[in-house]
Parts: sequence; structure tokens; C-alpha cells
Amino acid sequence: MQTATLRRRIGWAPLVLVTALGAIALAYLLEARGVSRDPQNLLLLQPTAWLVLGLWAVLALGFLRMPVVAGDEAGETPRDVLRILAMVAAFGLFILGLEGVGYDLSIWGFTLVALVIGGERKPLPLLLFPPLFMLGVIYGFRLLVPYPFPTSLL
Repeated sequence: MQTATLRRRIGWAPLVLVTALGAIALAYLLEARGVSRDPQNLLLLQPTAWLVLGLWAVLALGFLRMPVVAGDEAGETPRDVLRILAMVAAFGLFILGLEGVGYDLSIWGFTLVALVIGGERKPLPLLLFPPLFMLGVIYGFRLLVPYPFPTSLL
């Protein structure tokens, strides 16, 4: 029985990006803990920073051992670049719409558009996931954030 040799390479660009983001999260966490260790001040920051650092570890390990696929030297296709740019534009509109349209509609709209850009075409997930995700995020925000934020429907 023959075994195929799997070649691996290091994905330098994504590794540098996630390492920079992880370093920023760690620096921000250390700065915040240096100023105050009061649990109310670290309520959102500390768990988020630990989550980012955990995700960095998983992603960095993956980028250090990326498999080389035959014929994949071309990189992204023009369609891939357009999907990336569409997602960046959708995220920008999401940020701009938070205050004007409301957090609830912005979250719902961005989730729906991101699913479509990501390739989801089945109607049931497109109808159910965005409103359920919006309800979960808004409910979570209201539990964690002590001041009101703009919503349109909720």
C-alpha cells in the first residue's frame, strides 16, 4: 500500500495578522488589569481577551502546518476577492447602521447578508438564524451593558 506524502508550509500572512491581533488583545488586557482589577471594569474585556488569545493559539497552530494543495499556488480567485470585499463593505454598513437604524436591525441585516455572501442558499437558515441571533445578541447586551442602546424593534 502506498502512502501519499503530505507537504506542509507556513501561512505567513495570516499568521502575522492573527499574531498582531493576539498581541493587541494581550497588551490591552495587561493595560486594563494594570489600571484596575475591579471585576466590573474587566467584565467584558477579560473574557474577550482570553477568548481571542485562545483562538489565536488554535489559528496559529493551523497556519504553522497548512497543507500544500496541488494547483493552489494561484491564491485567491477574483470571485474570492469580490466576496471578501463584499463582506468588508457589509461590515462597514453594519457599523454605520448601529446608531442610525438600531442595533437590532443592523445585527439582523448583517447576519443575513453575511450568510448569503458565505454561500448559504437554503431558505430555512436564512429565515431563522438572523432573527434568532439578533435576539440572543440584544438580550446578552441588555444583561451586560448597564445603559440603553438604540434599537428599532426591541
